[in-house]
Amino acid sequence: MNESNKKRLKIIYTCLFTSLALISLSIKPKPILGAERISFSLPVLGEFHVSIDSLELFAKEGEIASDLKLYTSRLDQQTVTQLRQALQQKLDVNPILVYRLTNMPMGEKFLKEIGEVIYTHPNSNGLFAIRSALILAAVDSKGLTAINVMRHFPTQEIQINTKLLFSLIKETANFLAYNKTTVKAIASEANREVTPQPKIDFGQLPNLRQPGTYPVKQTTITFKIERVRQTSLGFANSYNIDADIYLPEGLLQPAPLVVISHGFTSERSDFDDLAEHLASYGYIVLVPEHIGSNRKYKETFLRGELNVDVSPSEFYSRPQEITSLLNAIENNSEFKQLINWQEVGIMGHSFGGTTALLASGATLNQERIKQVCQQNRPTLNVSMLLQCRASYLPPVEYNLRDPRIKAVIAVNPVTSSILGPEGMGKIAIPTMIWAGSKDLTAPFIQEQVHPFLWLKNHNKYLGTVVGGTHSLDLGKSYLKALSVAFFDVYLRGQKNYQPYLTDAYSKTISKKELPLHVIKSLTPAQLEQAYGSKPPNAPIPESIVALSATQAENALADIKKTGTLKVAIRSDAAPFGYLDSKQALWTGFCVDFADSFGNYLTQKLNLTSGIEVIKLPSNLENRFELVRNHTVHLECGPNTISKEREDISFSNPFFVGGTRFLVTNGNVAQFNLTKGLEGVKIGVLKNTTTAEFIQATYPEAEIVYFQGQTGRSEGIKAVTNGSIDTFVSDDILLRGAIEQQNLPPNNYQLVPKEPLTCDFYGLILTQGDRQWHNTVNLFINQQAKQIQNKWLGEYFPQAVSDLDYCFHKQKN
Repeated sequence: MNESNKKRLKIIYTCLFTSLALISLSIKPKPILGAERISFSLPVLGEFHVSIDSLELFAKEGEIASDLKLYTSRLDQQTVTQLRQALQQKLDVNPILVYRLTNMPMGEKFLKEIGEVIYTHPNSNGLFAIRSALILAAVDSKGLTAINVMRHFPTQEIQINTKLLFSLIKETANFLAYNKTTVKAIASEANREVTPQPKIDFGQLPNLRQPGTYPVKQTTITFKIERVRQTSLGFANSYNIDADIYLPEGLLQPAPLVVISHGFTSERSDFDDLAEHLASYGYIVLVPEHIGSNRKYKETFLRGELNVDVSPSEFYSRPQEITSLLNAIENNSEFKQLINWQEVGIMGHSFGGTTALLASGATLNQERIKQVCQQNRPTLNVSMLLQCRASYLPPVEYNLRDPRIKAVIAVNPVTSSILGPEGMGKIAIPTMIWAGSKDLTAPFIQEQVHPFLWLKNHNKYLGTVVGGTHSLDLGKSYLKALSVAFFDVYLRGQKNYQPYLTDAYSKTISKKELPLHVIKSLTPAQLEQAYGSKPPNAPIPESIVALSATQAENALADIKKTGTLKVAIRSDAAPFGYLDSKQALWTGFCVDFADSFGNYLTQKLNLTSGIEVIKLPSNLENRFELVRNHTVHLECGPNTISKEREDISFSNPFFVGGTRFLVTNGNVAQFNLTKGLEGVKIGVLKNTTTAEFIQATYPEAEIVYFQGQTGRSEGIKAVTNGSIDTFVSDDILLRGAIEQQNLPPNNYQLVPKEPLTCDFYGLILTQGDRQWHNTVNLFINQQAKQIQNKWLGEYFPQAVSDLDYCFHKQKN
């Protein structure tokens, strides 16, 4: 065997056995004896095996059997020792905790990625096998060890995807090399920026690492927010939030204000030290508790009292809480006069850093996050587990910026996909990004260095703690000093503190074992030059438009040829499409959507004469046929996405509706789902998925069918006059119909609290026309937000709540 093959084998064997050992530290049970061997193949060299017995003998006795010796002989002694230690390591973890962690969405996504490498069959992801093995090993008296996990693998053979494993090995090597050269590029840029600066004796300037001159008083305030949110008690329509406020004593004039946002599974008390430090320099500091992603929430989830690990709504609830907090303080007579409202800043750590950036003008990049998260390929970027939760958000434009905020510091933020170049480029205020070069939770290149390049504002800084991790503890004294200086310059306007924001100052406070670099500029060319070739991760990723662009044909070709876009729209489904009797207009989301889509296609197809949008009425009975026979190019309405339809397809979802019963206030007490619905008269629209659901779920009920364009309004009237007990439909359609009929909404209730079903709405399209599908989906994802906000915005909080419930109900 030549040297190149030997080196290849050494790398693979090392990573292969180590990964199997470590997975037990990171899964439906089957009654089977468990795995007997590990199997993998190498190109040209063939298939290889090693028995679990040999690995167990090696772990217990240190004895290397012949089949294992074939591989260990190609490893150095240090690696062999580390392998044995990994095989011996035991984790004392509660089996219920293992079950919860491996069944939550983020944990399942992680295991699914591992399942691409370790599986029972090449055509089957190893997710369920790995999860089963982990849970059973945790229950077993021998505990959670690598050997015991293998023993509980539900097949006799554990197969390894060596092609993907080798790709990950190469990716890891490239990542480590790029990390190293990036640190060098930052250090080089720091030296370049220092060179033209006049020398300053920082020993003669105030030591900003030490507390300031103001005594600090800390108190806690509580305020109520009227908004749907995930809490540690479940979803709530309103909730109380606590915030610690740090007040400098002896203030002679209104002081600047800094808000600090804590990270995922952290809590506000973790920032006592930093908050008190800023307050000692004359800043009023507010630290809110984000109750849907704090430590208490995590503990409640792990106890099994919640089904949601982190709600997608957390991505907009957190920055909205910042605004609510500022509003509450601004309207509080005790605190309002103490604050200079022209000098408000924000900082945050990890998820809190992302929160701070969103409140400062960054925008949620839903197109990019959905595209990235559809790729289930294993990644070294652990933060994507959190970021991908945002892919479930409704496609609406979230305006999260608070204009009162004038400067932002984001410490170890996650940004690469949830914000991306498009979102980061929207920040227009002074920004400092803080990073640790050994951050494994939010890798500093993808999540901080590259995003720093995407900032377009002039006053931007990148602080890098070489050797720093995701923890705030390493380099905290650096952060204390730099945060005071940054806010002094950009909130108070004290330019004499500008020298602190240079690498010259960083050098004076840096410890040899933990250097700090602060730079104001960095380019992709510098990173490429330091790496010596094109970096493994593009500093400026390809734009979403370029990734999604398609060529026109079929429906697009017909539209270009005829100059017409034909759209079928409902007239009985407010707010999607309905006849407004007051204004005698056919209006709603779909009407505006059709007009806007026509303008979009005019530009896309470069039609100087424009496109005529022809709107045709549709109903429950003909909506599919209109598309199937090419009468229209698409149908817009509350169409439940379903795989059972023939010859038609659906666009990406543009809304999700929850199904509920409409009852009058006087009939709520008699309407009890837990006691069954025998004899209850339930009204429902005929030939709908809701009707199918009611027939299957409540066969004992007396079903009354309504149909036609007036079916829903007639059903609501029947509930009102008592001829039926309830009418069941999507709550958004019920609310819209009640409003259209000018009925008092307070006379009715929608039950139960949690939806019976969740229905994703999509446009009806012809099947097989991929270019048309991509064009429609691209418009929905990138251009339709303003229309969605106008017509559907008030319904999105309930939609997010319903989606979270149904999504996690399916998971369980």
